[in-house]
Amino acid sequence: MQKRLILVAAALGLVVPAAGLGGCGSTIVRETEGQGGGGGEGGGLPNSSATGPIWDAGKDAFDEYVDPGCPSTPPPIEDFQCDPFDQLNSGCFPGEGCFIFVSYPDEPCGQEVYGAFCAPAGTGVQGDPCGSGSGLWCAAGFACVVTGSGTQCVKLCPLDGNDDCPSGLVCEPIDVEGFGGCL
Repeated sequence: MQKRLILVAAALGLVVPAAGLGGCGSTIVRETEGQGGGGGEGGGLPNSSATGPIWDAGKDAFDEYVDPGCPSTPPPIEDFQCDPFDQLNSGCFPGEGCFIFVSYPDEPCGQEVYGAFCAPAGTGVQGDPCGSGSGLWCAAGFACVVTGSGTQCVKLCPLDGNDDCPSGLVCEPIDVEGFGGCL
């Protein structure tokens, strides 16, 4: 209850001793107009401006990030064993498709590996659910990606030039560098 009273007094612009608020110093000081804080309209509290109440939002979330100190890394490693954009001449056997992948490093400063490999083609096409949870796999020329509508097959598309996406969809970058999916 004492904390609540102190916070209300601080919101009203009063300077009060910080009794029992360990680690906050000896006083709570309300910021004056023009010193950050604020936000949307109509704070409804006394001493608020047209932009909202005048107080600091608190600790910056980015203060918790610790840079691992990675040296500058060379370009990602590529391992393309087939051509995902030319499924007929990709180098895969009949019944297989050329599927893209990204392999993320286990260590903080490691490099991703981008590539493509031949694997049995599934039957999933644009918008079909896919992945181990569904038991369904994408057809050649499609990739299984996480979307706002769940994990589903999306048609691969080049990020430059004619994307050949179905009507109403656009080619958006996906995890494998240089490739897009019709979303």
